Amino acid sequence: MAGAGSAYPGIALLLRAAPAAREDVRAVPYQPQPGPQGGQSFRTSEVDVARDWLQAAYGTSLRMRTPATRRPFRYSRTSAGPLSLSTLALPTEYSYTTDPLGAVAITHVVGGRMVGECKDGVTRAGPDDVLVISQPHLPYRGEVYGADLRAVTLPLALVQELAGRPAGQQGRPLRFTRFTPVSGAMADQWKRTVDYVEASVLGLPTDGAPLVVDAAARLLAATVLAAFPTDARPEPVLADTRDATTDTVRRAVAFIESHPAAEIGLADAAAAAGVTPRALQYAFRRHLGTTPMAYLRRVRLAQAHADLLAADPGRDTVTAIAHRWGFHHQGRFAAAYRAAYGVPPRAALARS
Repeated sequence: MAGAGSAYPGIALLLRAAPAAREDVRAVPYQPQPGPQGGQSFRTSEVDVARDWLQAAYGTSLRMRTPATRRPFRYSRTSAGPLSLSTLALPTEYSYTTDPLGAVAITHVVGGRMVGECKDGVTRAGPDDVLVISQPHLPYRGEVYGADLRAVTLPLALVQELAGRPAGQQGRPLRFTRFTPVSGAMADQWKRTVDYVEASVLGLPTDGAPLVVDAAARLLAATVLAAFPTDARPEPVLADTRDATTDTVRRAVAFIESHPAAEIGLADAAAAAGVTPRALQYAFRRHLGTTPMAYLRRVRLAQAHADLLAADPGRDTVTAIAHRWGFHHQGRFAAAYRAAYGVPPRAALARS
């Protein structure tokens, strides 16, 4: 894989083209959306059918060659809330152009190879590479050569929120300073995280566990920031440290404790406290020795504890109650519950 660059070709097939973005934009807060949940798929052995369907569905300008083999084109997409996981098998060569995505998209090249290009440069990727497909605000183009692809898309606002960029801040949009992971270990970490989310979250019923889906989206966004270098994390400013007061903590705690079931994040708590996300983080570390999101998890754990004690053991389950309060990893939920209450959650349910 060559140095810094752009794009990934297949993602043009995953999202409708977004309007071109300006270099100077105002960051907006992440707003969790219910969105469609479930999946869709497409399969054909006819190149003309595949090209026409993909262009009509996604508004992408692309050219395809007739494949040398009769291996079919395959596309599937699974969505839950803001998350989208797509897999594509494209047994041919094709070229594409697309407008800015307006989202963060990461792909795992399972097989084949690709070349992508945008204003920031060129990226070449081969089997088992992981990469960001483009700058979210820039158009891009490229070619694909018999590729099998696995791609995840996330809201740009969510990634910027977790990076500590205040909502409403005027400035350039998030930029990736490199389109490849910081290390092979972080590339593997991304793949494991996607596997975990696919197995434990994307298979949930369409009407269940919105807090679990929100937590999974934040887990993936945090993994993006750990795996790929960006310019999104601002340097501390004096105003942030001055705002890190006990009053700031009190306002944020009141907001969190009155909205434990809401899909809230750092930016929401900071807005309720009237400070920047970075100032809120400083305040919680200085006065409570924790983080705002860790405090939110503690409040939700207490809510789960109350529900377990009030539950009907013949009807309710530990898993359902944990999901209700945003705990999607049952082993970690059980460990946190035992540490807080001295017994495993199943024992608490049995006593109710």
